Amino acid sequence: MSAGSRTTTVAGREPTSSTPPTTPLELERELSAAWQRSDEIFALVDERDWLERPIGLRLPLLFYVGHLPAFAWNQLGRGALDAGALDAHLDVLFERGIDPQDEVSASASSAQRWPSVAETLAYRDRARAAVRARAAEVLQRQEDELCANGRVLQLAIEHELMHHETLLYMLAERAPTARRGAAAAKLPEPPAGDGRAAERRRIPAGPAVVGARWSELPFGWDNEFEQRVDALPAFELDSLPVRNRDWADFYRAHPAEENWPNAWLRGPTGWSVKTVAGPIALERAAGWPAQVSGEQAARYCRWRGGRLPTEPELARAAYATPDGGQRRYPWGAEPPSSRHANLGFRHWSPVPVGEAPDGASAFGVEELVGNGWEWTSTAFAPLPGFRAWARTYPGYSADFFDGAHDVVLGASWATDERLVRPSFRNWYRRSYPYPFTSFRVAHDL
Repeated sequence: MSAGSRTTTVAGREPTSSTPPTTPLELERELSAAWQRSDEIFALVDERDWLERPIGLRLPLLFYVGHLPAFAWNQLGRGALDAGALDAHLDVLFERGIDPQDEVSASASSAQRWPSVAETLAYRDRARAAVRARAAEVLQRQEDELCANGRVLQLAIEHELMHHETLLYMLAERAPTARRGAAAAKLPEPPAGDGRAAERRRIPAGPAVVGARWSELPFGWDNEFEQRVDALPAFELDSLPVRNRDWADFYRAHPAEENWPNAWLRGPTGWSVKTVAGPIALERAAGWPAQVSGEQAARYCRWRGGRLPTEPELARAAYATPDGGQRRYPWGAEPPSSRHANLGFRHWSPVPVGEAPDGASAFGVEELVGNGWEWTSTAFAPLPGFRAWARTYPGYSADFFDGAHDVVLGASWATDERLVRPSFRNWYRRSYPYPFTSFRVAHDL
């Protein structure tokens, strides 16, 4: 990935663009950048606390220290290049995470004994060195679909970038009094404000493009192919996501425990909102997008007399134009900047909704990218012609075509810019309340 638009992180780094890397130099640069960001995130937690499980449905933080390099080696070394094991035990121990239905299942999936921090870091460094040493071989195997365009390397890079979000929403779940690493003191002050209220926008009838054509995308995950075009009737969509202050009104009207956001805390001085740096008063985060589960979001939409939008509806609102064209980004072809979206770790937190009006789509719908992944009512399922093209990772998508996971689109503040493409499809279990999500209300006409 070449130099471009990413802003500086806590520790500082070179910015990058959202164009997938295909040359040895670009791939090397992107691997190094992803690893640097991983190290910055782990530095937010004292190493003595890496065995913590801030979310009972996830494995300890230490697992992810080993998982990210293990995944890269298992995909490239053991998989694409058939180079054998780096460490027969740790390659497998750190191979794959979990997505259980409950904490009992999560505990059953966890190892009884984890390696020490020193062992894990040593394995990380060996795996990174091995990946770097063998990366050039991938580009010499253009006849192999997995290696063409450096796909297996891009797969490893994007996997690492996506796990940055997983790690950060886990860190947001740590106790307010938890010990923090030295890097935590460098996090910026979260932006405060009430945000702007949403207005309804009419999206006229027309085509909605979901996914991509294999021949037109240098790299994409298996669930992005093949492209599907749906003919949609006209509908209305809120111009902005639901805010925390809006959700507070809903909760006061319906104060059931099932309507309490996991992202909020109750305390002697009032309500607060969780962040990576610790909780802040709800009044300061009143304008941030409401972070709730998909099930909760659907209840709110019904309360408002509407519904969650479908995946094709959000795709059309974001990337289509009135004349039938398609945009690279909702606002056009210009790479993302702070004028367009809150993503790429610009603030290390959400911002009040409506602060980037230049990011509006052709239909005047704002914030379709950044600040929070948007819930849809569409169950995560394969597109027509789906195939698990990565032989080293056949279960990446297929394991979640179970009816329990819903598509989320757009990006959060912790999403790397290279993941922002019209075909990218993310998903979460609809009961899962932890990720950096948002949502807006749709209405039938």
